[in-house]
Amino acid sequence: MVLPPEIDANNERPGLCAACGGACCRTRPGIEGPGRFLAAEDPASALAAALASGDWLLAEHVGVPWVDGVPPPDEDRYRVVRYPRPATVAERGGGEAAPPVDPAACVFLESAGCRLAFAARPRMCRSLEPSPDGDCVAAWDRRAAALAWAPHQDLVSAAAALLRR
Repeated sequence: MVLPPEIDANNERPGLCAACGGACCRTRPGIEGPGRFLAAEDPASALAAALASGDWLLAEHVGVPWVDGVPPPDEDRYRVVRYPRPATVAERGGGEAAPPVDPAACVFLESAGCRLAFAARPRMCRSLEPSPDGDCVAAWDRRAAALAWAPHQDLVSAAAALLRR
């Protein structure tokens, strides 16, 4: 496959990303989908290992999102859905997400950009669409992550239990 000249092999558009200075990576690390962990022989151990590294943590989404204009069942309306995302530099090793008013750079961000190969980046990061005005969006966002992770909360709980041992 031949990529257009403005897109490199990592799906980055340097001209667009340079304009905002990597604001997304400096303020809101992307969320990972369950597929990375479900593909492992022992999904709970794989998630626990990522969390134990200090480079990942569990963030929370309150409420299962509506789908096609249909609200979730009442018991899911305020259900907390936990999902993994990279820690920020300020959160590294703490295991918990910092308040959104305290943004910091993703632990995987280096001076030359993300140190992870494109395929190893969180799903949200891989779906990022740079925008010339610096207001980048991800097609796979917090809402999509909550929907994807809602049926896998047993996996998240099992990983957390492994960490407590």
